[in-house]
Amino acid sequence: MAPEWLNQYKEPRTEIRFIKGGYYKYAVSYKYDPSIKRTRKVSGDLLGKITEHGGFAPSSKNTLRSKAVFRHSDIKEYGVYLLFVELLKEELVSLEKVFEPGILHHLLIAAMFRWSCQSPIKRMPLYHERNFCSEQWMGKGISDKSMSASLEKVGFDREKVVSWMRGNMRKPNQKFILMDSTNTFSYSEKLHINEVGYNPQHQYDPQINLMYLFSAELQQPAYYRLVPGNIREVKAMKLCVEESSLQQVVLIADKGFYSKDNILALEQEKLDYIIPLRRNNALIDYAPLQKANFKKGMEGYFMHEKKVIWYYDYAKDGQQVITFLDEQARVNEQADYISRIQSHPEKYNQQQLMDKQAEFGTLTLVYKLAESAAPADIYATYKIRGEIETMFDAYKTTLKADRTFMQNRMVLEGWLMANFIAMIAYYKLYYKLKKQKLLKKYSPKDIIEIGKGIFKLKVNNEWKSAEITVKNKDLLKKLGIDYLT
Repeated sequence: MAPEWLNQYKEPRTEIRFIKGGYYKYAVSYKYDPSIKRTRKVSGDLLGKITEHGGFAPSSKNTLRSKAVFRHSDIKEYGVYLLFVELLKEELVSLEKVFEPGILHHLLIAAMFRWSCQSPIKRMPLYHERNFCSEQWMGKGISDKSMSASLEKVGFDREKVVSWMRGNMRKPNQKFILMDSTNTFSYSEKLHINEVGYNPQHQYDPQINLMYLFSAELQQPAYYRLVPGNIREVKAMKLCVEESSLQQVVLIADKGFYSKDNILALEQEKLDYIIPLRRNNALIDYAPLQKANFKKGMEGYFMHEKKVIWYYDYAKDGQQVITFLDEQARVNEQADYISRIQSHPEKYNQQQLMDKQAEFGTLTLVYKLAESAAPADIYATYKIRGEIETMFDAYKTTLKADRTFMQNRMVLEGWLMANFIAMIAYYKLYYKLKKQKLLKKYSPKDIIEIGKGIFKLKVNNEWKSAEITVKNKDLLKKLGIDYLT
């Protein structure tokens, strides 16, 4: 049995071993083992020796390993840093008012390298020394331990994080979209918030959930909160609204969310909502669309992205329901179904085609809004859901943040804040490309890769921007980025 005096030397991610009459501290990590479907402990380097009177004596080899070895260079990658700070001009000013410089600089370094190269913490010191950001942030170098320590401090102070997010959301005439959640798999045995839960992919691994608020006007994420993986309650959504201190928030869920119990819970929590129905839902009244001249049964129409959208609004079973018809989509779906009849007659037939005729091209929403809204506004607001799903896809694929092995809850919270800042940068770049109609040719990732080829050189003790092609110079100019800055 270990003596009591050893307890003061116990720390997370370490273990103390008794070897040949002495006590030694070793680093440990945890890795998910798919063969046993749980994490297992992996022993690491010797950290040092512990004696009762002498205390902890670090291993000389580990001392060398843990120091931030920073090599000064006269050639540094500049484009990624330039893009990042130009995209986040407003956010950097507001972040400086909330976080002290040392913690903020670590947070920005983590966010930038998550955004540009999906880097884990352990690789960030190497990226940092090669990037021009090292001339602005943490000039003496960083280590993985200093990064984790700063992220942990960010995680401990949720109030500062929320204060910063609230400040960004206090702009006039903003409406916010509340998403139910997106899941991130977590294989840690020490977080106590990663629980087996349901997700649309029918994967039941331990996970955490992230709830997001999305600014409809700014077209970017505005708020996030970490929720245990087995919690998918409407009350969690209500708490998000309360913490954000927002008034104009509407939940836009996916087609799998609708149920009488969920609607009742939303009503009890007084949350606004727009929820799509599956086309076979009994609430939908297809009678107007089954008439030969169905347009006479419509209440009206509007234009959305150069397409005519017809609609009719009605109440059923105490719910307010609105059905939209996109004639262009109707023709396309009908043609697709006919092609299936021809290619797979054993599964599809003409009678089924006739039965589904009224459903083609339709979208039906159940909704409740505190303020009255025109059908065109309800339709457009729901369509923003697609933009948010793009964000979630970017979060999981571009940032490769769909799973985590972190063992410390507070470091994870800080890590999520870094990823959140990275997502804002991603979306700002996405909408710059969209505004300039460049998305068909370039993705945000393409622009970041171009940035990795832009350098600064130290000439006569002064940093100078290296040459770039006219094509890339013109591209950056279209995006409002001056590479000579």
